[in-house]
Order: sequence, then C-alpha cells, then structure tokens
Amino acid sequence: MRFVAILFAFFCLSACKNDQTSAPALAQSEWQPGGEATVKRLQTRSYVYTGGNFSSSQQLDFWTGFSLFRDPWVISPSSTADRDGLGPLFNTRSCISCHHGGGRARMSKPGISQPSALVLRLGSTKPDHSTTDPNYGGQIQPRTISSDHLKGEAWLDLRYSMIDGHFSDGEKYQLQQPDYKLTRLSQGPLADNIALSPRYAPNVYGMGLLDAISVEDLLAQEDLNDTNKDGITAKYNRVLNVQNGKTEIGRFGLKAKQPNLKQQVAAAFRDDIGITNSLFGNESCTSEQIDCAKLGKQGPAEIPDKLLKLVVNFNAFLGVPPARNLTNDAVSKGRELFYQSNCQACHTPSYQTDPAYGIAELANNTIWPYTDLALHDMGEGLADGVHEFSANGNEWRTPPLWGIGLQQRILGEQRYLHDGRARNLNEAILWHGGEAQNAKTQFVNLSRLERKQLISFLKAI
Repeated sequence: MRFVAILFAFFCLSACKNDQTSAPALAQSEWQPGGEATVKRLQTRSYVYTGGNFSSSQQLDFWTGFSLFRDPWVISPSSTADRDGLGPLFNTRSCISCHHGGGRARMSKPGISQPSALVLRLGSTKPDHSTTDPNYGGQIQPRTISSDHLKGEAWLDLRYSMIDGHFSDGEKYQLQQPDYKLTRLSQGPLADNIALSPRYAPNVYGMGLLDAISVEDLLAQEDLNDTNKDGITAKYNRVLNVQNGKTEIGRFGLKAKQPNLKQQVAAAFRDDIGITNSLFGNESCTSEQIDCAKLGKQGPAEIPDKLLKLVVNFNAFLGVPPARNLTNDAVSKGRELFYQSNCQACHTPSYQTDPAYGIAELANNTIWPYTDLALHDMGEGLADGVHEFSANGNEWRTPPLWGIGLQQRILGEQRYLHDGRARNLNEAILWHGGEAQNAKTQFVNLSRLERKQLISFLKAI
C-alpha cells in the first residue's frame, strides 16, 4: 500500500530543491486518475457521474443520495418528511448550492451579501480549537427560518484591492487581495481572540477514494522536523472522531478538520443546513441564542441514518473525471517542468488505496489525486489566523488537483484557493508563500511559454 510516487504541483503547497528531477515515463494509469472509479466521459456541465465499477444497487443508492444532495430542505413540520428540519439558522438550503454539479459553486460577488458557497467560519486565534464565539458559535449562518423571531447572524461585506506584480520576463500580473468584514451582526461584535475565516466550498468528486487511502501511507509522508531538509514540514491534523471518541488524523475540510467522509457530510448537514443527525445531534444554537433554541427541533435526528448513508454514498461513489491530452506536446513539456521543480513534499500524485477499505469498489485502486492531505504553512498572505485542532493560522490542507482543468467548463468561471480569491491557476500559484515560497519564485522565473506549458499540464490532469 505504499504510495506510488511523490511530486510537485505548483497550484498548491510546495517548495523546491536546487537539483532537477526528470519526469518518469507516463503511466497508463494516469489517464484514469480515479482508477476503476474514473468516469468514462463527461457529457454535460456536471461532475455528477459514478465511476465505471459500481453495481446496479450502488447506482440506485447514488442517484437516491443525489436527490437528497440536490433538493432543498424545508422547514419542519411539512408534508416532505424526508427533507424537513431546515434551520433554525442556516447557510444554505441544499448541498448542491455550495457544490455546483459536484464541484464548486459560483463565488460571492464583491459587496454586501448573504453568501452560500463561501462559508464564514469563526475560530480562535490562540491554540485552542474548542474556543468559539459565545454569540455566534463556530460559523456565521446568515439565514433563518423565522425573520419575526430570529435574525440571520450577519451579512458579508467583501471587497478587493489589487496587487501589481510582474514575472521575471517583464509580463505584468494583478492579484486580488480580499478584505472581509461582517456587517448587520445580530448580536454584536465578535468576541476577543475570535477571527473570521472564509472558506470556499471545495470539489466533492473523488472523496470516497481519498477516504480509502490508508493512514499508514499518509503518515509515511509526515515530516514535522524537516528531516529531509527540503524546507517542507508536512503535518497531519489530529482531530476528534465523534463516533468513537478517539483522536485520528484529519483528511477532509480546508484545514483537515474531519477524519472521514461520513463525519464530513454529517458536519456539513448540521453546520450549513441546520439538519441534526446521529453524529451531531444538537442544533448549532449557542447558549445566548434563546430564540434559536426555541425554534430548533427537539427529539430524533432530522436526517435519519438510512438517508444520511445515502448522501455519504453519493459522495463516495462520485467518480473522478478522466485526464485529458496527456500526450499533447505542450502538456508533456508542462509535465516535465512539473517534475523538474523537484518539490516532493506536498502533492503526492499517486496512491494504491487500502485493499481493506470498506467499499470494495474503491479499495486497491491506483489513483492520481496529487495531494498529501497534509497541513502546510502557506505564508502570511493566505493566513486566516484561526486554529483548528493541530492546524494553526498559517496552515492549510493540500487540496487535490485532479479535474481542476474542468472548472471553467463545469462552473463557467475559475476560482481557486481556500477562499476563492484566485481567478486562474497563475494567480493561485502566485499567492503561494511560506513553505511554498521557493515554488512561487521558480514559477515567476519561468519563461512565458514555460508557464503556459505548466498550466496546460495542470489543466490536463
């Protein structure tokens, strides 16, 4: 179960050695980054397809789970018993409003708004992950089921300023520097030592395969003391598994806050839609939100386990897009540049998933997600100052790169990084700092043609 190879991808976390590494021969398995769970072809503006290896009963579970993922939840009680329980405070009414077509939804526009795909997390600026805001909890929920008795917690005022820069060959670029402020706060300002952390909802395809990577293969990449002297200190978040009460490594969420796919889905139901479940049985109301508690549903979970499992299975079975144009001359050259950077600390291209994983169709697959799922210091430019378990205010989890070249086609726009500030892959690379500063510098020093070739490779995988 050892991981197949480790390499660098400029898009996210990385830093470079001075020597260069030639790209290995193109493996046939690279064309199918999700292994047997790779989608045969994408026919519409959506990632919502299963891979090619699921049974008819699993396909039925997938599409039933998709209906629960897609359709809006409603206020309880209602005639739609399988989809009631919305709120009392919530961010959005459906999963798909944040994850358009199984990917990312459109980014919030500048100005004052009630965002959906941009979630507004709150957290401690000190190393105490359990500290949340006494009035608002751990997340701003801008919407409510009852405007007469309960107000949405706050609106977002999003503004951008421009940062000018240029590559070594003189070509100019501009980056968007976001400025986030909360306005119309229903219960006063945030408490001291509580910071705002905007999180742009990520792609969800391939999550079952990421869940199927063995813990041993992930921990083999941890390098807290930089023993290989490459400037990278890969670290895995240590988080709570709410089902067994044990501390485990985190792999889902932008700071790797959740240890497994089921807990990630269950937390999103409670925190984003206000739907309680067997993992998170209490509404997200704080002790100060008396009206919220009164409006909250008491008693059994609002989504029973049998329906929660269907949504988890939808996420697990959601296939990975196939790679494209890997033998194209520009893509091949970009792949060579990708390896020549020789930054082998952050983006693991390939794994063999755990043969003992609970879903046989996802087990023992060769996959190419280009992520180590570890935390890395991305520098002050991307820092949010918020601590979550072992993650500090400068650290973010390495996101997968598979399928990112399809974002323009599926969504109609490109948005990258944890808060969606980057409007294209060039900008995403240029925001890198901290452990990835050397990678950014190398990218800046490439010729215009080489930059285009590298981006071509990233778009192809």
